[in-house]
Order: sequence, then structure tokens, then C-alpha cells
Amino acid sequence: MIGAVSPVFADTVQARCDVYPKGEDRAKSSGLCTFSQRQGFVGIELKNGKRFDLSPNEQQADAYTDQNGRPVTRELLEGNRGQVYRFKEKSIFVYWDTAPYTP
Repeated sequence: MIGAVSPVFADTVQARCDVYPKGEDRAKSSGLCTFSQRQGFVGIELKNGKRFDLSPNEQQADAYTDQNGRPVTRELLEGNRGQVYRFKEKSIFVYWDTAPYTP
């Protein structure tokens, strides 16, 4: 018996990421980033090459674990403008509109 295997594709887009240190109202960095999502797993790569790989928590919606085993929560921005990932020491705002960094 021979079966066909369908390829699995990740959704990857260029986005704008703003990184806020915890408790700050001013972004530490802002710029283009790469956002990918595959079967609930999320990848965020900042312009400086720093990468965050998040695994979904199957027990709780909008909850993830980062590559170091620490908890991360996700919030959706109003109007489907993007998402916020809240880590212990920072928040990463991912916006689908890349302005003002659009080439």
C-alpha cells in the first residue's frame, strides 16, 4: 500500500515588530521582522537576528512556552491589526502593516 504525503507549509509574513521592556511605554526597538506560524507553533525573528520560537500550550488558549521553557501569552490587537506576545521581561507587538518600514 502506497500513500501520498502532503507537504506542510508554514505561513510566513514580513511584519513590523516593536519590542517593549516590561513596564515601559516606549519601544526599545522597532523594525521589520519575520513572523511564522505552523500548526500552532509561532516563530518571530527580529531585524537584529534574535529569534523567538514559541510552542502552544494545549491546555490554555493564547498561552505558549518559549524556547527556554518560560510562559508567554498572546493577545490579539483590535481590528486584526496584529498580535502581542507578552514575555516575563518584555512584550513584542507584531503588526501586519509594516509602515513606516515598507520598502
